[in-house]
Amino acid sequence: MKFLLDTCVLSDGMKGRPNPGLTRWLEGIPVDQRYVSVLSLAEIQFGIYRLAQGQKKDALARWYETELRPTCGTHVLPFDEPEAVLWAQLRVRQPNAAFMDTQLAATALANKMAIVTRNVIDFEYDGLDVLNPWED
Repeated sequence: MKFLLDTCVLSDGMKGRPNPGLTRWLEGIPVDQRYVSVLSLAEIQFGIYRLAQGQKKDALARWYETELRPTCGTHVLPFDEPEAVLWAQLRVRQPNAAFMDTQLAATALANKMAIVTRNVIDFEYDGLDVLNPWED
């Protein structure tokens, strides 16, 4: 099985003490089964760009460039037409759902992947497998 990592999975790596359950899960899953969305990378970059200049912004930018992005390698999924079509179908069913979450759900569905997240309730869509390693 292949897994799409939600933004919260990626951002957990910048914490001083990452979640032990998530860390164990990531260590047990081969890298070739883990994928990220270009949208999650953009969300993290947005968070970094909007910070005021300073040590925190510099440290997060360095973490992104030297740790997160290289770790993703070629396993970055686009948001293209197949994902967009599924996204539209999901939004019709749940028009008040969070924009980014429905895009990630559509990406996972289009690529036949489970999504890995702490925010399980945000990804309750028919046919989408959701995994929460924080609960281990």
